[in-house]
Amino acid sequence: MVTALCIVVGGSLGGFLMMPEPQAHAALPAAVHVGPDAVDLNSDPTLLSRLLAQRYLTASITLTAAGQRVSASRARFGARVDLTHLEQLLARAADPRSIMRRIHTDHLGEQPVQLRIPVELDPERALPLVKRLKDLVDRAPTDARVDPRKGEVVREQQGVTLDLLATLEQLHAGMASGSGEVEAALHVVTPRRRIGAFENLDMSTKLSTFQTRHSRGDKARKRTHNLRVAAARLDGLVIAPGEVFDFNEVVGDRTRAGGFKMAPVIAYGKLVDGMGGGTCQVASTLHGAVFFAGLPVVTRHPHSRPSYYIKLGLDAAVAYGSLNFRFKNDRSYPIVLGMTVKDGRVRAAIHGAEQQRSVTFIRRIDAALPFEEKEQSDPKLPAGLRVLSQRGVPGFKVTRMRVVHSDGGRHAVREKSQDTYPATTQYWRVGTGAEVPADFEAPGDDRHPEYTADEYMRAVARPGATELEVSKRPGRYGTFGWTEREKMLATAQ
Repeated sequence: MVTALCIVVGGSLGGFLMMPEPQAHAALPAAVHVGPDAVDLNSDPTLLSRLLAQRYLTASITLTAAGQRVSASRARFGARVDLTHLEQLLARAADPRSIMRRIHTDHLGEQPVQLRIPVELDPERALPLVKRLKDLVDRAPTDARVDPRKGEVVREQQGVTLDLLATLEQLHAGMASGSGEVEAALHVVTPRRRIGAFENLDMSTKLSTFQTRHSRGDKARKRTHNLRVAAARLDGLVIAPGEVFDFNEVVGDRTRAGGFKMAPVIAYGKLVDGMGGGTCQVASTLHGAVFFAGLPVVTRHPHSRPSYYIKLGLDAAVAYGSLNFRFKNDRSYPIVLGMTVKDGRVRAAIHGAEQQRSVTFIRRIDAALPFEEKEQSDPKLPAGLRVLSQRGVPGFKVTRMRVVHSDGGRHAVREKSQDTYPATTQYWRVGTGAEVPADFEAPGDDRHPEYTADEYMRAVARPGATELEVSKRPGRYGTFGWTEREKMLATAQ
């Protein structure tokens, strides 16, 4: 009589070795298993350990969390087998006189010796796959908020985040045990604002409103998408008395996972495609509403070039991790933000119990700075063809003031600061390519018009008024053709 005692570890790690039962037991008092399978310890230990490692590393493992799954081979997940250690384990298991075998015989008798693959985890290799799952499952908490147009309170929702370090530890443990599926480590993220805090919320008064225009054309479709994503994060947000609002914290990182798309952004004074392009317009529009509500501005940065959608001195540049916009609710009651993107306009409103402040904005241009002109060779354009790829914009030095009157005008707070907008270089693409083909269509020049700015501007927001009272003086910079009159092109001489 013969019986299948163990699996032979060959090139394919398959097949059975048929041995007479008495002879097998004489050689091995108990079967030896690595993982679920028995192995032939009479094989070459070096070859055996390599083949066992190969099968282990090519087998699939799945990381799961919140119904999402990421599967790959153990090797792709960063598993590494210690071949020397594995070979030593097999040698001890094969020796009936080893401490391993004696202890096993004393306690487990004829039961199989169960060995585990000695495995280590390379975190650098595992992280990309773990982060892929994290992108799928991470969900930011949603604070309780108010629908500013209906006056209804929207209940908060808990968030969830995947813990990278703890998940790597669980992945390592799962690999060591030979598991084919590992559950990632998740943490519940609690919202900061709960519905119970809004029981006596009064938003019967608009403290201020502000709006800017945006393009609705097809070329601006992705930018419009980003405007709506950012605005939705702000709309209905309740800011408690004494609380400091943080734009980057509320809107979050501008990533694809966060719902944003690539669209034009200003980087070092030049328009380039960047993730979340358009977010600055939402921040600037909100800054305008905050400014005319008379709320203290804690952090604010001007852009590196003037923006066509908002007046100099009222913009607020933001970039996650570097530039932020922050303000404080210095009222004795909560305020509610309203933010919408509709009909070609970004609108911001601040709601509260009452508005007893009159706010005046005064802006004066102190100097204009000439811009440079540069040419860039472009082999994609026919030789000699010139295309204006970026219109030059002069730089400006600006003095800005805010006067906040309260107590019926008996009390006033005056703030004064300076903004500097660097000049924006004018770029020409100059063709160096072949002759013009018959069906060639020349690309158009930069369609931005000449930038004009009133030399002096004054705007007043009064309690109960729906519009700003604006007075201005065009001066040297407020009419078309001024850049040529003032010789703003630095290389024109």
